Amino acid sequence: MNPADTIVAVSSPPGRAQRGIVRMSGSSALAIAGLEGLERGCHHIRLELDGRPLPAIAVVALGPASFTGEDVLECLVPGGELLLTRLIESFHHVANARGLALRSAEPGEFTARAYLNARIDLLEAEGIGEAIRAETDSHLRAANLMSRGGLGSIAGALVDELTRLTALVEAGIDFTDQEDVVAISNPDLAAALVEAIGDLERRLDDAVAIERLESVPRVVLAGAANAGKSSLFNRLIGRERTVVAPVRGTTRDVVVEPLQLETDTGELEILLSDLAGFEPDDVEGGLIEESMQRVAREAIEQADLVVRCTPPATRRIDLPAEGRVLDITTRSDLPGTRHDVLEVSIVSGAGLEELRKRLTSALGATPNVLSAGVFALSLRHRDTLTRTLDSMRESARLLGEDGSRTPPVELVAACLRDTLDALGELVGRVTPDAVLEHVFARFCVGK
Repeated sequence: MNPADTIVAVSSPPGRAQRGIVRMSGSSALAIAGLEGLERGCHHIRLELDGRPLPAIAVVALGPASFTGEDVLECLVPGGELLLTRLIESFHHVANARGLALRSAEPGEFTARAYLNARIDLLEAEGIGEAIRAETDSHLRAANLMSRGGLGSIAGALVDELTRLTALVEAGIDFTDQEDVVAISNPDLAAALVEAIGDLERRLDDAVAIERLESVPRVVLAGAANAGKSSLFNRLIGRERTVVAPVRGTTRDVVVEPLQLETDTGELEILLSDLAGFEPDDVEGGLIEESMQRVAREAIEQADLVVRCTPPATRRIDLPAEGRVLDITTRSDLPGTRHDVLEVSIVSGAGLEELRKRLTSALGATPNVLSAGVFALSLRHRDTLTRTLDSMRESARLLGEDGSRTPPVELVAACLRDTLDALGELVGRVTPDAVLEHVFARFCVGK
């Protein structure tokens, strides 16, 4: 990964769309596209592709005031996959002809350059990665909190406090001949450490593992055609997401939506799926119907829980997941023989609240939605913060909780440095220069 090269990649999602994005970052980005001198902003342009003009919109961000810290060019063009590929090939051809260094970007390299050029810290970079991987609202919120509202701000505040304390201790060692420098007393230092330790301990106790947010339970509604699955699906998620009609085969694919359930200790987010209805074996179907049945069975096999929906006076369908099944009677407002299971009616709303409770019970009722003031930690984050906490405790132990001990100041400073080094692994950049800059700014050393 040579940061001196200009890199290029398709930056829009795969698949068909009206527009696609080709992104370049590096000192030669504008030159390769033949757009030297173009100012920052959006411009209507025409690129040359295979000797023909290609209308496009160019979004220009000049370094260092760009996401990567380099010159960045984004070309918005018609979204055909072949066209995007040919445009990148054209850029490579131009770069080779003009002797400019251009190569395809490696995974995550645009974000890596933003970090290396100090445009973002390591937590923000990880937050971007988690946002890309997120499949649920809860996971996406955790990714955003990782860099902006949660862990990033907490880590930044802790870095600032530890930098301040280390600067004060080292000021007492190195600059005692300066009359305006007053070293921090042991009781004040111990009190500040005890407060910081207590705050970090509370936050670690409240934090949740981000892996828990990634493993969202999958629940499917299964049953015969016209068993009321789609009506129940719409009622549970609170909106008309699927088409409801008394015609067999209305639902042809797996429709998935997140659903949040209340538990005694928080919220549980699941992925709820509505499936095509299963047809009796004696009903002949074509290729489409066979494909619908195959996809439905695959969804059932992958599910953590299957809600088997059976209307009154209707035989239950056979499922390949008998150990993970919650049986309910749908359309319980209709006449007919009842099954000895929970009865649910979309018309009256009967049984819906009890169904939600049984879902949480069957899934273990472990909350996976972040509440206010709580943030998500990866294994790396928790390990780094635990080592930071251990190092802070060692500094406090040297001083005594009330600061009554008088260990060598150099030993305390070294221990605080170790704490900063451990915390530096979390944010990705804490250097000795940061401590010195704080000293110089605060005490005007060398005036």
